[in-house]
Amino acid sequence: MKSRSAFILFAFMVMTSICACSGWEDRTLDYLGERPTTGPFFKEDNTPMVELNYNAGDTIARQLEERLPPGSPITVTMFRMRGSEIQTDFAKVLTEQVASRLAQEGFAIVADSSGFPTKSEDADFPAPVKCVLAGAYSVGQEQIFITAAVSTVKDGEIMGSYDWNVPLNSKTRSLLPIEESPYMEPLVNTSGPLEKESSGSFATGDAAQPVPMPTPMPGFEQNIME
Repeated sequence: MKSRSAFILFAFMVMTSICACSGWEDRTLDYLGERPTTGPFFKEDNTPMVELNYNAGDTIARQLEERLPPGSPITVTMFRMRGSEIQTDFAKVLTEQVASRLAQEGFAIVADSSGFPTKSEDADFPAPVKCVLAGAYSVGQEQIFITAAVSTVKDGEIMGSYDWNVPLNSKTRSLLPIEESPYMEPLVNTSGPLEKESSGSFATGDAAQPVPMPTPMPGFEQNIME
């Protein structure tokens, strides 16, 4: 009789524990939700590059409408990476998108302005002015910093300019000569444990090797390939 009562008491305690655990689980799900709450540690800025470059073109176009005589031809030079002679795919896309936007806004984007007149056919209108679109960019840690300007060929007067940033993400990085982030440098040895010799130096195998120091980060005026 006593053993039966003990068994019933034990079964009751087990059922109570299961119900309690189920209640805790339900309350936990109510608080956290049914989906995982973790996400990427770094959220990448995926703002479309063309959207930012078109905005730059629109801003320059508004300045040109106020200062540049109608029909003025604008030749285009490839945007350059500061501190480098490398012509990257990023520079090509960047130049094409800004120039394309100016053309969409009605400006004369030409390959050669030598055949365009420098005198106005109508005395009531100012003479066309030959100009050139040029720009430069620097690769930062998280963004690419860009400057573009339309200036006169004769005296270099800036008729319109704009500064803007493009995020350094997986898409823009693929257009640059960067295989992986130049800012991700290991701060500790990742090749395995180092053996300590009696002299106090560290070695791997038979030859003593100094502990490598992180390489300096490239500045805006440095070649990021170096």
